[in-house]
This record gives sequence, structure tokens and C-alpha cells, in this order.
Amino acid sequence: MLDQLFNSIGGDVISSMTEKTGINLEQAKAVLPIAKDTVQTGLTDEVKAGNISGILGMLNSSGAGLQQNSLFGNLKGMLMQNILSKLGLPESVASLVAGTGMTSIVENASQFLSGDADVKQSDLTSKLDMGGMVGNMAKGMLKDKLGGIGKMFG
Repeated sequence: MLDQLFNSIGGDVISSMTEKTGINLEQAKAVLPIAKDTVQTGLTDEVKAGNISGILGMLNSSGAGLQQNSLFGNLKGMLMQNILSKLGLPESVASLVAGTGMTSIVENASQFLSGDADVKQSDLTSKLDMGGMVGNMAKGMLKDKLGGIGKMFG
């Protein structure tokens, strides 16, 4: 789902982390796949919960508004825990890297998805294939709810 996005913004995210946190290039490169997995898990959970408006709210926030966004805070916390467990960086460094990395990811993702305009649901469905994910989840739910009849939908 996020491969194209991270291929496009990865260099900017790595640069931001090395410039603003003091970690070296190798460490920043090691954070990127962890960040991608964290974001994918977090966004998948939000889509499953029907919180597309929350995702859009985060992507359309900036500055202090982004820092106060609850979804952003949740993703940043998840990323920090993943960095701690997978890279073993000190907690203060992991916290700084997670905050800087998530800020860079969200800002670059917004730019990738819509340029200077607000990100719309159609941007998510077309550029991140979230529409496919939502559609597949709906099919899965139909199969579960309808039993044998649901097999017609999948």
C-alpha cells in the first residue's frame, strides 16, 4: 500500500532524521522500513475502524496542529516503541527520531498526495490504494456474515 509513497519520500525522511536528530545515515536508513511498517499497521487499523476522516485530518494538519493530532501521536508512539525494540537506540534518541521521522513522513506524504491542496479521500484511494484495502475488507466481512453465500462476492 505504501511502497510508492515511501519510495518517493524516503530520501527526504532520511535527510530530515540525520539533520535534526544526530543519528547517522545507516541508522536513519534502518528506521525507514520500521517507519513504513508502523505507518502501514496504524493506517490499516484506522481504515478497519472506519476512521478515514482521522487519516485525512492528520494529513491536512501541519505545525502545532500536527503535533496535537491524536492519530499522529499514536503513530509516533508506535514508531518510538518499534525503534526501541528493533534498533536499541536510547529512549531519548528514539523519541526524537520518531517525532522527526513521523513529522517528515506526514508532511511529505501530504505533498505527495495532493501538492499544495488539502488531501482528499480520492487521493488516498487512488494514490495509496486504500480503496482496494477498504473494498477487500468489505468483501471479507460479507463472506464472514453470509457464510456460503458470501463466496459469490470473493
